[in-house]
Amino acid sequence: MIRKMTLLTALAVLLAAGCGTTRTNVCGKLVPNATAQGDAAALVAAGDAAWKERKDVAKINAAIAAWSKALAITPKDADTRLKLSRGFYLLADGHLRTDDEKEEEMKATFRKGMKQAEIALALRVPQYRKDFCAEKTFAQSISTADKAAVPAMYWFATNLGKWGLAEGLTTILKYKDDIKAMMDRVETLHPTYFYHAPYRYFGVYWTKIPVFRGDAEKSKAAFNKSIAGSPQYLATKVLMAERYATKWKDPKLFVKLLSEVLAFDLNSAPELAPENTIEKAKAKELYEDADTYFGEDDLKAAGWKG
Repeated sequence: MIRKMTLLTALAVLLAAGCGTTRTNVCGKLVPNATAQGDAAALVAAGDAAWKERKDVAKINAAIAAWSKALAITPKDADTRLKLSRGFYLLADGHLRTDDEKEEEMKATFRKGMKQAEIALALRVPQYRKDFCAEKTFAQSISTADKAAVPAMYWFATNLGKWGLAEGLTTILKYKDDIKAMMDRVETLHPTYFYHAPYRYFGVYWTKIPVFRGDAEKSKAAFNKSIAGSPQYLATKVLMAERYATKWKDPKLFVKLLSEVLAFDLNSAPELAPENTIEKAKAKELYEDADTYFGEDDLKAAGWKG
């Protein structure tokens, strides 16, 4: 009985939480009043300068701090909210993720990224706010979003997806339709956005949907489309190795993808060097742990040098 009550309590907390595509962030007062005065443009520029050096986690935090101060002056600045959302995502996924003692901080940081992006979406697409707050479904509410809203939908969906995965199966299933609705819209409006992001997302999506079984053919096709379009964005290959190759027991593909990531010349895509450095670290970890996913003989046959 105690275990049953604990589960029910946990589910109640989950359903009440102000996370994901709840109406908490966009209905009522959308943005706070300005709480500071000063040169917001200078603060945004300082954040942008720090962001260029985001390979250093201290610079990510400096960018986040500067952009946050700018928003205290100009709270309706959707562009800066999106920068902040991306900053929170990189901090959580690239740095907090690697420290088991910071799991809760990581999840809280993804939630911050979600909130900033959803507010930006509501600022960019007034009809979204009107429809969502009138109790229309999330998918119906974003149907009027245009290309200008793509960054907001992408960073909202990306933070939401990573937070949901960190929370567990119940959470990600609760929000999967909302995430997919955003990525469907992004694919329609701007399919090449952020290094062919919609297809990268669908590659992961089809490893989990239908629930437990997934769809290997659709997943592989989506991953391959993203990689073909933007081979320099290493996260796609890491995700395909981690999500697709392990699920469908393909050690040859696993080793091939991770070997390509590890051999990648960071100087060939300098604009992505910070993100790709993180992906190389993820690939190294996966490669070294390959024998937890596959038999050693199969790995050696695939060329693994563990």
